Formats: sequence, structure tokens, C-alpha cells
Amino acid sequence: MENKMKIAAAAFIAVCLIPLIGMTMEREPLEIEAPNVSEIAQVAQDEAEAYIEEQEAAQEYYEPVYYSNIYWYTSDDADAEAAAKEWIARRESGGDYNAANGRYIGRYQLDSSYLNGDYSEENQEATAEAYIADRYGSWQAAQEHWREYGWY
Repeated sequence: MENKMKIAAAAFIAVCLIPLIGMTMEREPLEIEAPNVSEIAQVAQDEAEAYIEEQEAAQEYYEPVYYSNIYWYTSDDADAEAAAKEWIARRESGGDYNAANGRYIGRYQLDSSYLNGDYSEENQEATAEAYIADRYGSWQAAQEHWREYGWY
């Protein structure tokens, strides 16, 4: 990789810079106002802190225990499952039961064929529960898949 960088730099010099040798260029000085670095740093820090707080609020920490290829969780799973479910809903649709993206519908962005034309909140919840149980076994496992691949 290092040799490729050297070759690219040499080619750039040969093609772009050597023809400019001996030429003079005149230009007016630029007037640039320097950004307020402390304000930028404060905004970045505030954004980072808000992101961390959001992540901590959305996910209860747990230690997985592995039995064959199925995850079983040692935390009190009622709260952890609800947090994982909400986390997925927020990322998929902002929590909106009326969200639509092509053939993906509702709070959990389920394929419309799974909903069989019934887009009610009750059917979305029941269908999502069945889908998650069948495909992942738990909302927490679905969340882990989402984190790794960006979808569930």
C-alpha cells in the first residue's frame, strides 16, 4: 500500500506540479474569519453527551449466557426486552405506526405482505412479536442483529 501511495504522489507531481514550475500566480489575499473553536468544541461535546445519554437510556446492559446457538439473558428481561423493542422501533420509523417506506410499513417497518392489508397498531404489534420470536427468539437478539447489520 505504501508503494502505491508513493507512485500516486509521483504521478501527481509529474502531471500537476511540474508544468507549473516557473509560472507566477498572483492573487489577492483571502480574508477569512477564524471559527470560534471553543463554541465548536462545546457543541461537539454536547452532542456526544446527548448521544451517550440516549444510548444508555435505550439499552439496559446485560451479560449474555450462551446455550448452543441461542442467547439467554441473565438480566431481568421484561425491561430489557421492552427497551430493545423500543430501540428498534425508534430506529426503523421514529416510533410511528403510520410510517411507510416502499413496501415496508409501520412502527417496525414490516414487509406489507406480513401485515396482510391490516395496518392497525394491534396487528403491527402482533405481527412484529411473531416475526421477532420466529426469526431471532427475542427483541434483544434482533437488536444485536440490527446493530451489526443495520436492519433486522
